[in-house]
Amino acid sequence: MKKFGYGILAGLLAVPLCIVAAFAGLAVFAPASMPAPAISSLVHLDEKFRFLREHPEFDPRILAVGSSITWRQLAGKALEAEAGGPHGFLNGGTGYLRVHQTHALTRFYLSRFRNVRVVLVMIGPPDFRGCTEDPAELFVQKDAARYAFEGWPALYFYLRYFTPRRYLETTMKLAGRQAPLGGDLYLDPYGSGPVQLPDGVKTGLRYGKLDKDPACVDALVGLAQDLKDRGIHLMLVFPPVHPEYRARFPDEMRWLENAAARMERERQKNPRHLTVLRMYGDNSFAARDYFDAFHLQWPAVKILSTRIAQAMAVRPFVPPEEGLYSQRKGSS
Repeated sequence: MKKFGYGILAGLLAVPLCIVAAFAGLAVFAPASMPAPAISSLVHLDEKFRFLREHPEFDPRILAVGSSITWRQLAGKALEAEAGGPHGFLNGGTGYLRVHQTHALTRFYLSRFRNVRVVLVMIGPPDFRGCTEDPAELFVQKDAARYAFEGWPALYFYLRYFTPRRYLETTMKLAGRQAPLGGDLYLDPYGSGPVQLPDGVKTGLRYGKLDKDPACVDALVGLAQDLKDRGIHLMLVFPPVHPEYRARFPDEMRWLENAAARMERERQKNPRHLTVLRMYGDNSFAARDYFDAFHLQWPAVKILSTRIAQAMAVRPFVPPEEGLYSQRKGSS
C-alpha cells in the first residue's frame, strides 16, 4: 500500500516537473517561440523588456513613454532626425498604462538611459483612470533591469516568474500576435506597435463613458515636475480623438479639455521644460483614419508623427552635434 501511495505521489510530482522542464527547454533552445518572461503584470510590457534586451544599441535622446496611445501612434522614422539619427528615438510605451504608471516606467527608463533630452508622452481619456486604486509599480525594477539591460540568463526569469498558464496561452498564439501591423504584440524597429486593421476587422469606438480619476491629472503634473528637476523637456501631446466619440461623449471631451488646460497653465509657469500640444479636436483626421476612439491607423500615424516632429523642430531640443548619426559618421 505504501508503494502504491509513493507511486501516486511521484506521479503527481512528475507532472509539474515535466511542465517546468518543457518550458525551460523552450526558453533555452527555442526562445523565439516563447513569450517574454512574466516579470511584470502586463504581457505587452514584458515584450518591451525583451525588445530592449535584444537591442542594446539604443541610446535615446527622445524617449516616448505611455500607454498604447503613445505606443501605437508614433512613427519612429519621422522623429529620427530630431533625435540625432538612428537609435536616438525609442518608443518605450506599452499597453494599459495609467498616468502614474507611466511616471513610474519613465523613472525606470531614465535610470538606464542617461542621455535623454526629451520625454514624449501622448495621452488620452483612458490614461486618466485608476491612479488612486491601481499600483504605480508593475514590476520589480531590479529584475527588469537585470533582464532587459544586464544580460542575466533568460531562464532565470522564466523560472523565477513561472506562470505556466500565461506562458502556454501566449505561446500558442504568439506568432499571430506578433504579425506586423495586425498583432497586438508587434514591435517595429523603434519599439512602436502600429496597427493597420482592414475595415471588416475594426471594432467601432470600443470606448464609451470612462471613470476618470482626478489624481491622474496630479500625477501628470508630478511627471512634468520630475522631468524639470532632471533638466529634461516633457513634450505632452493630446492626440486626435475620433470625431464620433467627440460628438457622442461631450462630457468626456470637456474633462479632457480641462486636464489639458491645467497642463497648459503648468507650461506657462515652466515654458523651458514643457510643451503641450492639444490636438484632440483635429478635424483633419476622418473616421476611416481610426481603428477605435483613441487610436489612429498606421497611415494616419505617420502623418501625426510628422506633425509632432515639426513641432519639435520649431524649437530643437537635441543639439545636432550630439546626434548619434554624426557620431557614427565621424567614427567610421
